[in-house]
Amino acid sequence: MGARDAPLHNGGKLQIFFKQRLIAVIIAVLMAFMFPATAEAATTNFQWTGRGGYSAKASFSYNEKIAPKIILEQGNGKTRWLDSLIITFYNPAGHPIGTYENIANGIAKGDYFRFNFNRETGQVLGLIDLGGEKSGEIYLKGRMDEHLSLFSVGKMGSDRAIDENAGNS
Repeated sequence: MGARDAPLHNGGKLQIFFKQRLIAVIIAVLMAFMFPATAEAATTNFQWTGRGGYSAKASFSYNEKIAPKIILEQGNGKTRWLDSLIITFYNPAGHPIGTYENIANGIAKGDYFRFNFNRETGQVLGLIDLGGEKSGEIYLKGRMDEHLSLFSVGKMGSDRAIDENAGNS
């Protein structure tokens, strides 16, 4: 009987057991880095219609696993919770008159951007400011639960309301 054929004593069996467990842990850790868990993205839509027939449709996404009950975002730069937000405005005939990607890949564009969302109720709430900021562009601004106005940005910085409506629609 050679050394390989000799029965293992208890210490040897225990050593093999721990080596197997260590190898399993190392493989699990490597797998976690090589194949990270996918984010559970939620995409939500909302729309608004003004008294004059103008309307807006928006879509935004966030990671359901990490986002808080109330999502609050404002200003430009890296967002805390939202991954994307795009809004399109339509004239009373239903033709698109402007589309703005306020957030792309977790980066908000625009100094005046503001957005609030309650994940539990599924409602956009509070103060919002979505859309464009430059001359000739349009934006939706106000309190979702009170009054919203659709504005056109003028050449000299004078904004003009082109439609309005009370809150969520």
